[in-house]
Amino acid sequence: MMIRKAIAILLFTLISANVLAGGDKGKSSDAQQARVEDLPVCYARGTDTIGRAVDTAISGVDPEDPVNIGNPNFDAALALYRSCFSEDFSFTLAFDGVPVLTVPDPDTRTENTDAALQWANFVNNAFRGPGYKSTQHHMGSISSEVRGNKADIVSYLIATHAYGANGAQPAGSVSVVGGTYTDKAVRRHGNWLIEERTLNITSSVVTLAQ
Repeated sequence: MMIRKAIAILLFTLISANVLAGGDKGKSSDAQQARVEDLPVCYARGTDTIGRAVDTAISGVDPEDPVNIGNPNFDAALALYRSCFSEDFSFTLAFDGVPVLTVPDPDTRTENTDAALQWANFVNNAFRGPGYKSTQHHMGSISSEVRGNKADIVSYLIATHAYGANGAQPAGSVSVVGGTYTDKAVRRHGNWLIEERTLNITSSVVTLAQ
């Protein structure tokens, strides 16, 4: 009788330990996934911060030109990019599945390339050229798969770009772009970072102000 009781206690202890371990593992996994899925949001915040640099950021600059550093919006955006990009970050832009460019350019990239600065300059040039006064990048339907220190993320994009008084379209007109982001992320020193980001644009519509 005593032996049976001892075995029952041992089994109960083992089962309880496994349940608790599984619960902790599940919570840890959920926390990692939440951090991974916050990366597209961090990116969107940085991009829209540059969108607000209407009359202050200089456009048409070379990829690693630091001329806009010191501009409050540009600096805030660059800090956000640095917080969610790895040092070897790259961004590929595609239209209907066909890649058209990658930033930084793989043909000129070196170990000293500042990928975050290059991307910030690219975004600023892209926004200042058409004369946008503001932008809003909505990230939705975010899903991810975490495998150890690597993760894949997919998110949907709806981006609105409002033209200002000196824009390429009448003031108040809006350009709306739709697409899908596919990201590869890595965990380094406990932080999740985007290593490769691809945007496949599937739609683009301009609504003119009346």
